[in-house]
Amino acid sequence: MMDHIILGANQSISSSARVENKVRSASPLKTESSDKDVFVRSANTEMPSEIKRTTKSLTSDAAQSLAEKYDVTNMTRNEFCQLLGELRNMGIISSQDFSVGYGGEIPCYLKEGESVMTEGPLEEPTWPMGNERADFIKLLCSCADYCSDFAADQEEGSDGRTVGNSLAGSYHRLIDVLEQIKKAEKDKNESALNV
Repeated sequence: MMDHIILGANQSISSSARVENKVRSASPLKTESSDKDVFVRSANTEMPSEIKRTTKSLTSDAAQSLAEKYDVTNMTRNEFCQLLGELRNMGIISSQDFSVGYGGEIPCYLKEGESVMTEGPLEEPTWPMGNERADFIKLLCSCADYCSDFAADQEEGSDGRTVGNSLAGSYHRLIDVLEQIKKAEKDKNESALNV
């Protein structure tokens, strides 16, 4: 039996990271390597078979308005979170996609009572802290690729594959929206040059 955990972006992951503690319960897990809580999904928790999408498409006017406020290729974490909030409030992204992007979630797994963290996608680029800036399209692409790779390594029909694919799907939807905002900024700049 394998239980899955979701790590937030504020938790560092390296290829050599190993958690030595044994899992005691399906509640938040504290480890010696981190004093942060990690959600452990118990085997008794049911996975949703299908999540109904109720989001709207981003219009070109809305993309242009957001492009005036945000440079998606050069944002702080706070700016990114503000953008996510606006997109959720506009109905462009779902609450699930908001949560995944806001938390920078990636899957890891527990095997035979020992927590084993997989190599994270966050070697480069990394999640910005404080006033640091990042290209969030590249960062989310890195997370999406990692989640897809994680899902591909799981057994067909397993919860791990479902979790990895679900997270990858959220990242891809976020990337699509950020690409639209980036395109709106590029179109605006090209129009200004032609005037």
